[in-house]
Formats: sequence, C-alpha cells, structure tokens
Amino acid sequence: MDKSELLKAQSPAALAEEYIVKSIWNGHFPAGSDLPAERELADIIGVTRTTLREVLQRLARDGWLNIQHGKATRVNDVWQTAGPNIIETLIKLDSSMIPMIITNVVSLRTRMGEYYIPEAIRLDSKASLALFDGLDSLDDNAQAYAAFDYNLYRHFTFVAQKPVYGLILNSFQDLYHKVAALVFKEPAFRQATLVFYRELQKACENDDFEYATQAMAHNRSRSTAFWAEVLKNLPQDFGQ
Repeated sequence: MDKSELLKAQSPAALAEEYIVKSIWNGHFPAGSDLPAERELADIIGVTRTTLREVLQRLARDGWLNIQHGKATRVNDVWQTAGPNIIETLIKLDSSMIPMIITNVVSLRTRMGEYYIPEAIRLDSKASLALFDGLDSLDDNAQAYAAFDYNLYRHFTFVAQKPVYGLILNSFQDLYHKVAALVFKEPAFRQATLVFYRELQKACENDDFEYATQAMAHNRSRSTAFWAEVLKNLPQDFGQ
C-alpha cells in the first residue's frame, strides 16, 4: 500500500505498526494470509529487521498476527482474536465504526453495572456508600461528571469482588472519558445522572440492593434518548 496513506507516525516502529495494521484492515494483507518474509517487509516499509520483529511481536500480542517459529507470520481475523485494547486503533482506521463501537461500549458498561453494582451493595453497603464521598462537591461540568462516573463504575467492581470487570473498563478508559464528556455537556443529562447517583447512594445507606437494581433500570431508560442524540451529533474529529 502507499505509505502516504498512513496515519502520521512518530518513529520507525510506529511507521511499521501503522503500515501493517492499515494493510490488514484494508485487505492488502487479508485475514488468513501470510505476511511477506521479514527481510522483504522491512525493505518495503523502510525499517530495520530488528524494529520490524519487535513490531510483529507487539501486534501478535494484540491479536493482529499469529507468529509460529519456523513458519510464515499469519494474519488473524481481529474480530476473533483481539481484545478491547484495539478499540482506539479501530476508530482511527474507520471512523464510520464509531457509532457502533460507542453503542457497544455503553451497552457493555451499563449491563455489567446493572449486575455488579447491586451485588457490591449486597456484599458491602458501607464500602459502596464510601464511593459517593465526593458527590456533594462534584463540579457541574462535563469533565467532572465523566471522571466521577468512570471512577464510580470502576471502583464498584472491586467492592463487588469482580476485578476482571475493572480490567474491562480499564481497556477502554480513554474512549469512556471521551464519550462521557460529550453526553455530560448536556445539563439535563447531568441533572438526571445526579438523581441516579442519589438513588444509588440511598440504596447504599439503606443496605437495599434491590432498590439499586430498580434505579439502574430506570436510569438506563432515562439515558437512552441522550445517548441517541450524542451518536447523531458526534464531532467530525472524534476519532482523531
């Protein structure tokens, strides 16, 4: 592929990684095919074989490639082999995927939360209540709400003894903050979310995990229209 089409790279390793990833995504190196030999590929990209080898190992860890000693490097179907850590890369490769990715991420966060937050309150309502200590001093702006929301959902995973859920949230932390900052620009959404936080806080105070379950279901219903509006009005530079 034409290297002029690449995303801007800051180093030989970044150049090599972007070249290979974009070549895979655009079908130049389709899933199931073999990459060219290291020497040939290094010459094509214009990097040393040492640099290329390091990049190939990193892409294999991310799920893009399958490396087996003594065999050609095989291109994977990333939808089958990669983890959520490549979400940011996918957004840069194809901005048309952004609404789908955001919808999936928001749905995952919401549905997971509806399970583990009531569970956290059931297991330890006192520790759960402590997660709302900063609520009274929460600044009324998008960034403050985005940060509070992420930290609340993440910390609840540990109270619920579901640390793997915390790892999942970690894997799309940057995207989470970007999307949350957009939706929390709307004052009405901040107000509705504050009501939701208060409901969860009340559930903790009363040691009532069933009330938390109801509050989360109601909040999902209230939030649907706000999220739909965000998806219709995403900034053109969102994925950059």
